Amino acid sequence: MGEEEKTLNPIYRVPEELEEEILLRMPLKSILRFKTVSKRWRSILESRSFAERRMKAANKNPKILAVGDQSRFKLDAGEIDVVCLGGEAAKRPSLTCEGLVCIPVPGCVNILNPSTEEYISFPTGTDPVTTRFDYIFFTASWWNIFPGCCAMGFGKDEVNGDYKVVRMFFDPIFHCEILNVSIGEWKLIKPPPYRVDPRRKSVYLNGSIYWLEMLDIDSILALDLHTEEFRDVPVPPESTDLDQIVNLENRLAIAIPGTEPDWTLVLWTLDAQEKTWTLTYTIRLRLYDREPYKVWFRPVAVCKEGNLLFCDNKKRLFKYYPKTNSLSCISSDICVISDFAENLVSLRPSSLARKSDYLSGYHYEYDDVQDNVQGSQLIEKFRWIKKRIPSILITTTVVSAVIFRYFSVSSASRP
Repeated sequence: MGEEEKTLNPIYRVPEELEEEILLRMPLKSILRFKTVSKRWRSILESRSFAERRMKAANKNPKILAVGDQSRFKLDAGEIDVVCLGGEAAKRPSLTCEGLVCIPVPGCVNILNPSTEEYISFPTGTDPVTTRFDYIFFTASWWNIFPGCCAMGFGKDEVNGDYKVVRMFFDPIFHCEILNVSIGEWKLIKPPPYRVDPRRKSVYLNGSIYWLEMLDIDSILALDLHTEEFRDVPVPPESTDLDQIVNLENRLAIAIPGTEPDWTLVLWTLDAQEKTWTLTYTIRLRLYDREPYKVWFRPVAVCKEGNLLFCDNKKRLFKYYPKTNSLSCISSDICVISDFAENLVSLRPSSLARKSDYLSGYHYEYDDVQDNVQGSQLIEKFRWIKKRIPSILITTTVVSAVIFRYFSVSSASRP
């Protein structure tokens, strides 16, 4: 009888090699909770390899990060998702890398991971004081200026996985320093060979950060985050002082507006060897603006259907349809930050890392609190408020489906 019961009620143990495959398919909320199940699961979920695999899978469904009211615009179903942030603090100039957000404020650099709801801040010391380029910076309100008019960068050392923040200023002397987020230390490196434009955002791509040169647009400055050495990258055949440099589908790209004879936007992309530029898009901008020479455009993402999303500095989000050569304005009141990718990397074990309150909804809130890190000033407390399907339903369904498929295949393969 005992043998019969064992036959009728077999107890299957999920193979260890299958555990990670199951966890990869879990919703984000479940993954964060599963860290407390066992030491083994915590080790899996906090490993770099798991975070990279999860991020690669999440990138198959493109998202953009923006500040605004999602109800004011509409995208075609299934084309792309928009993660909306709320609050004035979200409109500060910021940089992103693999789903992490870097927001410099006077005296402090804040790093936020929306996926794990953690943020950490690092003092920067005194910001430089310069009046050399005031006539450029402060008479041109359509530019994004970081504290101290510094040229900023945020990216990842592809060799060891460390995220780094770069801060450069050029008056009265050339100065460059790098923050290693993993250890929380700034260090000086050899300054760049020439000025880069602090008004235009840098871009991170494949282990390097890229900046456009200041005033004379003759080259692009790149910094390898592992060797911490600078190099020159050629520019496209044409350029203006409104050009914007971006990472589009893992390629370096430059968006160049032109106003004569027609208002157009051309997009060039650089090959992997950083030698040849290719003209990818030519978009006729059927828009009206009294001062087109003050409008710049930044590509954001390519949708699943091949349509191009791009924004401008007047809170407009556009979609370009290459097949029909047509253009539509999706929203006229949204501040697009960048594309977005879910990232499970933790900002711990630093003692400065904190976890925000976990609430329900679909935007960011910012509560001003006094930071206790010496040298820093006011810091925003970020709370990611996300809309979710009940995780228990998804978790049960996915786990059951994966386990059932595994044992069905195993049973079928037995003699």
